[in-house]
Order: sequence, then structure tokens, then C-alpha cells
Amino acid sequence: MRRTISERTHTMVQVNPILCDGVGMCSHFAPDLIAVDQWGYPILPKHELSHDELQQVRAAVAACPVRALTLAPSR
Repeated sequence: MRRTISERTHTMVQVNPILCDGVGMCSHFAPDLIAVDQWGYPILPKHELSHDELQQVRAAVAACPVRALTLAPSR
């Protein structure tokens, strides 16, 4: 189901590649949104998150053992 722009939160998820250890835990907390590459580093969505997606991503951000994931306003 495609979400309309009014349902978007104007928030995106970002990764700090220097902090990320490639554990891949984030993909377990947001499996519909975050995939991992062959080394375990996250492949993040490039769109503004909907309210439902934001809940999953917040769990992934909180679970990151090195705090490499952050939420940021979209531009």
C-alpha cells in the first residue's frame, strides 16, 4: 500500500559509516525497511518514513549497539 505525502513524518534514517560495525542488528528490528549488504552494513530506505515505518526504525535506532543509526529531518 502506497502512503500519501500527508502521512509522511518528514523524517529519514541515517547511518554513520564510521561508527557502524556491520553487526546487522538493525535489520532484525526493522526487517521491512532495513536490509543488510554482504558484510552486514545497513541498506537504508531513501524515502521519508511513514508513521508506521517510524516505529520500526525507532526500535532499530535504539537497538544499535554502537549508536550508528540516527533519525533526522528530511530535506
